[in-house]
Amino acid sequence: MESKDDQVYIPQVKAELMPKLYQEFETIDDVAAFYNRYAKEAGFSIRSHSTATSKDKKQLMRKEYVCYKQGDSKVEGEKRKRGLPKVGCKARIAVVRKKESGRYAISVFVEAHNHPLTSPPRVHLLRSHRGVSEVNTVLSQQLSLVNVEKHKQFEFFGVQAGGIQNIGFIQRDLYNYGRTCREEKKGRDGDLLYMHFENEKEKDSSFVYTMDGDEENRVTRCFWADSISRRAYSFYGDVVIFDTTYNTNRYGMIFAPFSGVNNHGQTIIFACAFLNDETADTFVWLFKEFLNAMPGDAPENAPKMIITDQDPAMTKAISEALPQTFHRYCSWHILNKFSEKLDAIKYRDSYQDFHSCIWNSSSREEFDSRWIEIIEKSGLSDNKWLESIYEIRSSWIPAYVNHVFSAGMSSSQRAESQHSFFKNYVSKWNSLVEFMVQFKRGLLHQRHYELEEDHINIDEKAKTVMSLDIEDHMAKVYTRKLFYEVQEQLRESFKYKLELVFENVTQEQFKVIRKNIDTCKSRELTYEKKSDFASCSCRMFDSQGFPCRHVLAYLIKIQDVDKLPIQYILKRWTKAARHRVVLDCNGMEIKDNKALLARRTKLFQHATYAIDKVMVSDEATKLFMEALDAFLENIKPLVSNEGGQTAVDLENETNNATIRHVFNEPHQVRAKGCGRRLKKGKEKRKVNVNASQGRQCHGCGLFGQSHDKRNCPTLHGRPAIDENGDSSSTSMDEDSCSSSHLAE
Repeated sequence: MESKDDQVYIPQVKAELMPKLYQEFETIDDVAAFYNRYAKEAGFSIRSHSTATSKDKKQLMRKEYVCYKQGDSKVEGEKRKRGLPKVGCKARIAVVRKKESGRYAISVFVEAHNHPLTSPPRVHLLRSHRGVSEVNTVLSQQLSLVNVEKHKQFEFFGVQAGGIQNIGFIQRDLYNYGRTCREEKKGRDGDLLYMHFENEKEKDSSFVYTMDGDEENRVTRCFWADSISRRAYSFYGDVVIFDTTYNTNRYGMIFAPFSGVNNHGQTIIFACAFLNDETADTFVWLFKEFLNAMPGDAPENAPKMIITDQDPAMTKAISEALPQTFHRYCSWHILNKFSEKLDAIKYRDSYQDFHSCIWNSSSREEFDSRWIEIIEKSGLSDNKWLESIYEIRSSWIPAYVNHVFSAGMSSSQRAESQHSFFKNYVSKWNSLVEFMVQFKRGLLHQRHYELEEDHINIDEKAKTVMSLDIEDHMAKVYTRKLFYEVQEQLRESFKYKLELVFENVTQEQFKVIRKNIDTCKSRELTYEKKSDFASCSCRMFDSQGFPCRHVLAYLIKIQDVDKLPIQYILKRWTKAARHRVVLDCNGMEIKDNKALLARRTKLFQHATYAIDKVMVSDEATKLFMEALDAFLENIKPLVSNEGGQTAVDLENETNNATIRHVFNEPHQVRAKGCGRRLKKGKEKRKVNVNASQGRQCHGCGLFGQSHDKRNCPTLHGRPAIDENGDSSSTSMDEDSCSSSHLAE
């Protein structure tokens, strides 16, 4: 009620909520809760004001809570245009501790306010009446794990609570909570990462990791691999793709995954690392850690082939740490550079020839002769870059590398695609432990795709089209993805005929020719009688691991087989690829934790079913909770590890002051792939454009043009128009200027 003389506002609340002099409370928290409840009903917010303690500072003797408008607002500068909430309100409550009972009694209560009180629809906006509850903080963390942004989370809480006014906090509180969490973890990221690895090792006995620090104990590099990845390497580790990527964490540490391909042709992870540089010494350390972690004894467990880009540090490290592994350069990266290293005209006229030479040469001699012919024809004999990639042709040209198994891969594009996949889960703002949680989520998705393919291979029969016994046998042996590739080779095999060229006691040689097409290349097939094995000059079995059309033509027409002989079946492509025990370097079996996950899934399904049944009845809910409490009490002696952490638990560990300090967070890393500061277009033009020459077209190379490479008249056979509107003399015949861009 408002007094006309002094503008006094008296709250109108229920009698049981009204504070009374000498009213007693057990604890000071009870006092705060009681007064805050009264304030919410009355329409104002409270805050702590003054405190008095005993001489020994052990006992709280007096406490005072005041209206949030108590005191005077200080005006400091003009930078922040904030309101002035404080108006000198005298409303308050004070309690003192009684010596006899130790309880707190109200000694002062001022009821009147000098400002209007807040109406009920707006009370939830007052500071003391809002806050992110513990339940909501956990839910917010879980939503953050699936990349739900804070403003979307707030909308979700609003729907859940039946209206934004019922949430209990405002959107800014949610952002402030996230900031508080980040501040609490600041400086402790290294320890949290270490705790994460230790926790993973507790849950998965075959999980391995290594962490290194500098003289300040700051994390410099780390390596990890779980049991599923280590087991996968024993089945599919014959070919490894290695590539680094950036912008995955706030420190700029370089993420370096080892990837491969499984029996379904899917990209999988073998191991991962964080590095603070890309020097040869760091890569040597990483490759050695990788071999030590993988099943078998190093260096015998090294992959047959590793595919990387042309990084000199990687090349040096691989030759030192993986001397028995064939190092293949990514052909995709090299082919992409043709447009950069050749001028536009040369690229347009010659790229198709280079592409055909690279991919269609059936022998080293054919490649060499075709390459030299193209160089001379195009007038590129002085191009140093073409000369350099020709010198390393034994590391990337198919005719030179097809004798080594590559699982059908010629580039690191799988790694690039994988980086893109995982960047849907991680970002450059992640801490290291946040990265681990998000990365694991992406990894679970990737592994679920593999599970889906396993299910399809068991549940569905591959479609056969030729009604052949050998085709039916292939469908039973190979996974669906590989069967369709081999089926295509089988279908094509009937288009070839074989001519015996030579035979002796040890071998037979055949010439395999395409029927009715004289211009098609012939292949040479050699059958070794002792080993009962036919090899083809196309080397498909050597490089891809399944028989080519030429070998299948021999098996069907000469040997008349109705099943594919075992020597032509590579187990890594079969449905039974993972059916064996895997041992580490110490002879211990590497077991994955799928049994634990399966058990959890089964328990979760049963629990969900029970909850759905009891939640419709208060009596059933009460009975269920009592039974559950009794059950949890009974199983305590049976559970050895009650502290199994979830991702959210790990985030909450930052509130524990007893975290064992082992590692500091890493320094900020500036990787060689991070590039320079990005400039806006206007800034670029100021730096790059010479005012006297004007704009340069990178197609024709002329300055002062109004066009660029995309619409260059020279490339498209039209007269060039300069900035003055004049037609230049540069023109070409339209029939000769079509540009073709072939992607691998």
